[in-house]
Amino acid sequence: MDGRFLEVRGELRTYRIHLGSGNILMSPNDTYLCIVPGTDGPADSQPQPPFEGDHMLAVILGKALLPARDSAITDPTVTSQIAPR
Repeated sequence: MDGRFLEVRGELRTYRIHLGSGNILMSPNDTYLCIVPGTDGPADSQPQPPFEGDHMLAVILGKALLPARDSAITDPTVTSQIAPR
């Protein structure tokens, strides 16, 4: 935790997830990382985190899991954003 952010360290970058909005900023320069829910199937077919009644906590923790393993991401939309520059 760093103020209003959850800091997640991946292999490629460090990410800061805002606790109020769920937005992800990448180091260096706090570049915005756009991650949207997939559309491969019905939303109820995906396991949901067990945080009953706290939607934003579920969003933040769900978003924290992806960048924690950033070197394993294969989606070209995401990899093009996180590629070291």
